[in-house]
Amino acid sequence: MIINRYLVQEIAQNFAATLLILTLIIVGNTFVQLLSAATAGELPLDLLSNLLWYGSLKNVIRLMPVALIIGMMLAFGRLTGDSELMAMRAAGMAPRHFYRAIYSLVIPLTLLLAALVLVASPMIETKNEDLRREIQQRPEAAGIPAGEFVTSGSNERNYTLLAESLTQNNTVMERFFVRLQDQDKETIIWARSAILFVDTVNKERFLEIRDGYRYENDPHRGLSVVRFSEHGIRIPLRSFASANTIQATPTLELLAIGGPAAQAELQWRLSIILSAPLMAFLAFPMSYTKPRQGRYGKVMWMILIYLVYANVLVSIRGLLERDALPAAIGMWWVHGSVLVLGLWLLKRFYGSPR
Repeated sequence: MIINRYLVQEIAQNFAATLLILTLIIVGNTFVQLLSAATAGELPLDLLSNLLWYGSLKNVIRLMPVALIIGMMLAFGRLTGDSELMAMRAAGMAPRHFYRAIYSLVIPLTLLLAALVLVASPMIETKNEDLRREIQQRPEAAGIPAGEFVTSGSNERNYTLLAESLTQNNTVMERFFVRLQDQDKETIIWARSAILFVDTVNKERFLEIRDGYRYENDPHRGLSVVRFSEHGIRIPLRSFASANTIQATPTLELLAIGGPAAQAELQWRLSIILSAPLMAFLAFPMSYTKPRQGRYGKVMWMILIYLVYANVLVSIRGLLERDALPAAIGMWWVHGSVLVLGLWLLKRFYGSPR
């Protein structure tokens, strides 16, 4: 029991330190990207913290298996370098004793990961989708900042927009002005307010302009003035990638939906969960080093194996979504290959498992 607690403590400390470092890197990189987009006017500043929070949570969940295998490799590398692992084996500890200590940490971690992937991850994706939808409905998404003239187009066809101010919730533009130039035809629109919305059918953004006047100067027809209560203009200035709604679908609904996309997403979620115990099983024999070998020499090899494993899963996910691979085969053979590799390495370095 003392040795088990010692091994668990060693692995847990390295896992926590690795996860913290990876989280700081991911959060920092996400913050820089979002800040760059906000500076360019593509994202509202008031939504920056929410986008950072949900984006970081999504990435941290996927980083947990990576942090686990790196933490295990670092822990067993130190034990090997300090000859502690050799002393434990000389005292009669077999691989099953090490795995008992390893999985006393890995099993609770896998259960936590399962809850995050199956329950929390779809909720996080739903929040991200809501934020993206809100961004599309903001004037900033169409490149219309408050109090600034926005001009674009060529000499023959161009437009100029001005929203004098925005309401407190940044959705309604007050005292709105538009000038449209189409060769010799000139149109000017002034209105008390305008609101940007997304058409749920064709996913295009429209400006709904209210209580205003439309002045149209056509060389062939002359000047016409129209007063209107509502007037719509399509604004395809900037496009944002729409969210993949299948990722935001709760797990129980995926089981009921069926179909290639649902099967691919379901197997992908299960693969993230299975990657933790599988990589832990593989990391122990991979951490084996001979005397006078570098204690951390195999960390890069383990990371390389994980990268190959993850990329193969991503490729199979695409095949499943296109219905180019039967769901019965799916990703299961990849997990089986990792298990077989672990058993082979365990027999090679430690003899027959016992």
